[in-house]
Parts: sequence; C-alpha cells; structure tokens
Amino acid sequence: MPTHYFLKDLIPIGIDVDADGNIDSYYKLPTPILWVLQIPHPDDLSKHTNSEVIVTKIAVTLVPPSAEEKATAWVIPLNEDDEPDINGALAFEGVSSYEGVLAKLGFTPDLPNN
Repeated sequence: MPTHYFLKDLIPIGIDVDADGNIDSYYKLPTPILWVLQIPHPDDLSKHTNSEVIVTKIAVTLVPPSAEEKATAWVIPLNEDDEPDINGALAFEGVSSYEGVLAKLGFTPDLPNN
C-alpha cells in the first residue's frame, strides 16, 4: 500500500550547485523508510554486506535526457549527519522529477477529497 504525501513535501530543504552546474536537491521524505545499503567488503569489492537503516532525508540529482540516454534520477540517502551515503545510491532511469522519485520509493500524492 502506498504512503501518501502532500504538496508541501515536494519543497527541497536544501540545494547545492557544483562547478559543472549539476544541481543536488535535498528533501525530507514524507515518512521515514527502511533503506538497504550495500557495503562493499574491504578485501573483495565483488562482495558486499547488506545493512538496513531508517532514512528520513535524501539527495536527488536529476540528469536531463540526451540523444543517447534517458532522463535519470540519482537518489542517495542522507545519514544522521546529513551526509550522503553512497552505499545506498539508486538510479531511476526514465525519472525526471522528484514526484517520480517519490513514486519509485512507494509514495503517492494525497489528492483533495471532493
């Protein structure tokens, strides 16, 4: 069953622009979710350990489509110090908005009742 969110949940809590013009937007999730991190083994990078954490904030980078590639949303969970944890990074091909990211994570907009 999807978790509902309100339009106020679409407002970023922070934005960073790097030297190349890439924009990272930081969002507080509508509700905390369980996120599985894949931590590489220090001696064998082909092996990893799964670790589950509760995530409340994420960083989102939207990569626009090109002639060769579809639009892609890169999503990275933020740890308790609000630092990105690349062990949990996800890429959603064909997603070009934060609303699309929320849909991929199992959230759905809360529509007003008539």
